[in-house]
Amino acid sequence: MIQSHTCGMILNTGNYILTEHITQRIKDLCNHAHYPLLTMPWEIHIYDITRDYYNRIFVDTQQDTSITDAFLTYIEKDTIKYRDARRILEEYNYLRINSYDICILHCQDQLISEDLKLRLLFQMESNIKTENLPLHIAFYKNRFVFIFHSSYEEKIYKVMNNTIKALQLSYKNLHFYAGIGTVIHNLEYLSTSYQRALVALSMAKNQKKTIISFNEMGFFKLLHSVNDPQLLQEYEKEYLEPIETYDQIHDTNYLETLHQYLLCNGSIQQVAANMFCHRNTITYRIHVLEENWHLNLDDTISRFHLMTAFFIRNYKYFY
Repeated sequence: MIQSHTCGMILNTGNYILTEHITQRIKDLCNHAHYPLLTMPWEIHIYDITRDYYNRIFVDTQQDTSITDAFLTYIEKDTIKYRDARRILEEYNYLRINSYDICILHCQDQLISEDLKLRLLFQMESNIKTENLPLHIAFYKNRFVFIFHSSYEEKIYKVMNNTIKALQLSYKNLHFYAGIGTVIHNLEYLSTSYQRALVALSMAKNQKKTIISFNEMGFFKLLHSVNDPQLLQEYEKEYLEPIETYDQIHDTNYLETLHQYLLCNGSIQQVAANMFCHRNTITYRIHVLEENWHLNLDDTISRFHLMTAFFIRNYKYFY
């Protein structure tokens, strides 16, 4: 039943199965797989349980949908609906002025079906509930959006990392990645945390890391803040395109040599080791770079411009 990804098991005890039949080995198996195992006395009627269960599902679904729609109003910046969304959220204690942080979880290369979505949601909620963190989980654009309320980023990072590990154990053929946005203190800025979480998610997928926070992205945070992508593209081309074009025509490797030289802070020995070349080869390439493209690689500002161009290139690829 665990391998079939069922939500849990209820054992009707007292007639055919007794409580003492549930061995410690069974309990350990269920605990290891985060699989709920419940017992129900024989005297209780299944009909009474299921009727109450379906009523609860109906009410919870209505409530969950209302909260999700209200949060999406702020994420999509639908200002016309702000007043109604705020009223709904305040009804469930999500106040306008408070701290919120968004984490986006994505299952790469997988269009999530309704059945898979429900199974993943159940496991995620079961895992996170043990941490007692106030949050709401929404499903939006084939991704799971975790809206944390009054939580520290360190705690969010730990909880999401543990959640992904648990999911990976149950779904070994799927690959999960997550990006964490930044804490905002007003619901009207929720879209900012969402967009930053998206960028962090893209970087996580690009670098094959399970989870990345926007706050650990360094210089890429500044690139995300540039509202003119054309400007970034022109900046990159100005510094890198002439060398790249030369490499393509002459089947050389000057651009990668330059990148490694900047990353290694000018250490010829380290560049040679990284590129599996003799140091004399690297020295010659650096000389050609300086002569052919008039680069002053001893100048800090010149290095900064070149390194920025490489950062823009990497940012463009993962975003």
